[in-house]
Amino acid sequence: MRALFALTFLLIMTDQRFSEADPSSASPGSAARSAWCTQHKTLHTHLDAIEEKVEKTVEYLYSEVKTLLDTITDTAQSPPLPTGIPILDIFDDDSS
Repeated sequence: MRALFALTFLLIMTDQRFSEADPSSASPGSAARSAWCTQHKTLHTHLDAIEEKVEKTVEYLYSEVKTLLDTITDTAQSPPLPTGIPILDIFDDDSS
């Protein structure tokens, strides 16, 4: 699934269309086959780089969400303020 997203992203970013002939129809060692192989290797290099970036981003976002959920859980489990202590309103205007 990640490879599909990476491939889609790559095609959108490079806006390349594959219109070259089928490499199996070219004779081995020919310029057409060599160009196709080079393009194929370059494509896989780009896909590998994009996949690595996507995986790092997913790991980063996962850790951020985990941190936020832990913070929410800790806040929800914190004991309430003891009764009898007046709550200070920081927005109350005491100057008047």
